[in-house]
Amino acid sequence: MTHQNEPKQAAEYLRQVIPMLSRQKLPPTPINYAVFYSYLSGNSQSLNAIIDDIFSQKKTFSLAIMVELYEKYVNGTATLEQQDKIQQALEKALSEASDEVQQITSDAQGFDNNISKHADTLSETTDPATTTIVLQQIMQDTRDMVRNNLDMQARMQDTNNEITRVKAELESVKAMAEKDALTGLKNRGSFDRTIDNIVYGDKTGSTSLIILDIDHFKRINDNYGHLVGDRVIRYVAALLLQIVGKENHIARFGGEEFAIILHNESPDSLTALSNKVRIAMGNSKLQRKDSGETIGKVTLSAGITQLKSDDSVETLIERADKALYEAKESGRNKVVFYE
Repeated sequence: MTHQNEPKQAAEYLRQVIPMLSRQKLPPTPINYAVFYSYLSGNSQSLNAIIDDIFSQKKTFSLAIMVELYEKYVNGTATLEQQDKIQQALEKALSEASDEVQQITSDAQGFDNNISKHADTLSETTDPATTTIVLQQIMQDTRDMVRNNLDMQARMQDTNNEITRVKAELESVKAMAEKDALTGLKNRGSFDRTIDNIVYGDKTGSTSLIILDIDHFKRINDNYGHLVGDRVIRYVAALLLQIVGKENHIARFGGEEFAIILHNESPDSLTALSNKVRIAMGNSKLQRKDSGETIGKVTLSAGITQLKSDDSVETLIERADKALYEAKESGRNKVVFYE
């Protein structure tokens, strides 16, 4: 959650978060703050639907609910400490912006009052000397107002720059939160949020899901150790990025499993792509770095399915899992498409 909000829009979301937390009697913790910011910015349709349902039923946002929403729809691997620092920086920038707006309002009111007084004086006098003095005062007040406005504009620009900087840092943390630490692919949390938005969002075009699994992976770990197993996982990840393409959603689904989300592909092209990955993996000669020992042929199995109009996330993944299971049961190193 990826929305590229303009700084002014992001600031507006942030201004709305604190009152929302107050109305729900929630403390402005990093978790609560992040959940409602994500809600306001529309990063997850599923999150918005759940929160809207809680609003409509006038339920209480308990700590357990907020943590669950945060873990499922907002958080990845980013630390709370990082998010807390960003929250504090944003709150500081917004507080400064609020102070500056109040100062602008106060200065404008003072200028208006002075002009009104000068106008009253001019209307009550016919003395040229008094008129000259009042006009000089008006000119001086105007110059002061222009100078103050220029200074305030400079401070407002500094504040906007700070909001932009912190927003970029937030995007960086968000990107890190969606990344699997071992492979650099999207992580499971990112996959869950993406597929959730696709299934329960506006289904434009076709969506396909491929789940791949490294065959006999436990045997690799048992024979060569977990460090070698990790290198095999990273190798498969690199192969997927090379063949499937970085522009597509490729995630480490869990352990030695990978999930790929593709759009507007035919069953034949999906099968051909999966077989291309499978064959490339089977032809790879993997060796231990420390000894140069060949670890043997490593193969992949894959299950493919396509999103149906009445699918839930569970039914979509279940079909891909069934296809993968069939590929495994029929001898492994195979690709199965499940209608």
